[in-house]
Amino acid sequence: MIPLLSSLCYGPLEVCQLPRTWWKVLLRNANILDEEYPDVSEGLDKSVLEVLNLDRSKTLAYLRENMPGYLQFEAWVLRQNDGALDRNSIDNWNESVRTRIHTRPDKLEETTGDIGIPNDGAVTSAVVLNGLQDWSLFYNRDLKGEFSALDGRVVPLISSLDYGPLNVCQLPRTWLKILLRSRNLLHPDYPDMTEDGLDPRALRTVNVEPHDAVCFIRDNAPSYLDFEAWILGENDGRVDAGAVDAWNAFVRNRIHSNEKIVDIHNTLGLENDGSLTSAVVLNHIEDWHFAHADLTGGGGAS
Repeated sequence: MIPLLSSLCYGPLEVCQLPRTWWKVLLRNANILDEEYPDVSEGLDKSVLEVLNLDRSKTLAYLRENMPGYLQFEAWVLRQNDGALDRNSIDNWNESVRTRIHTRPDKLEETTGDIGIPNDGAVTSAVVLNGLQDWSLFYNRDLKGEFSALDGRVVPLISSLDYGPLNVCQLPRTWLKILLRSRNLLHPDYPDMTEDGLDPRALRTVNVEPHDAVCFIRDNAPSYLDFEAWILGENDGRVDAGAVDAWNAFVRNRIHSNEKIVDIHNTLGLENDGSLTSAVVLNHIEDWHFAHADLTGGGGAS
């Protein structure tokens, strides 16, 4: 299975890449991680462990032996650091992840080849290229290949933070949910479209009506790049950059309503002490809670 949880994602400790490393190790331990993906690479996985002063062997042993939920893993990370992390180092790390570009010719050749686009330097952002690579491989190997782990309970692990070449947060997640629902694969706790949630608002940001997008995806089962190409076709080749920037800022800084905060805490079995209000973080840990429960058969703390 392709690990759709991206390097941009973070939990309550606000450390980019850490959730992806956690998820890849768990998937490999369950023998369902795509064989071309290392559970701990010599790149971002190794680096995030170093930023957090974590011993690689000890961390892998903990994850493999316990298959912990993500919040349980973060609690363990804190214990390895005597309860406190170097915030300045983490902030610098996060910025490096978000702004990283691919420059190695071999990496660009591999990534663009998996995506199916020319290696012409038009896209160098590691965030965009790695996202497109994951989504393309998921589309071609897991979804079209009818991978056995896709059993009608697929949690949409593409995050609201993720974006493609159009730079629109939430749009890849919207594509994934509609696509999964069209195949009867979407986890039953997730709608593919609501009247006033992030999905319709993301589509209207790029001047597309939700009904039209749902029909296009259901009828054509497009890859993500084909979906973005359709959006551009509906907009004479361009989207409103100002509207996109405003939308992205809203998504990244959104705070959940008290009702939603209480609901997610109840789902996770967490005490609501008022410290978790970020919609990004709460939605992440809820997604990972459901995905972890499905992976482990409901076992393990979340």
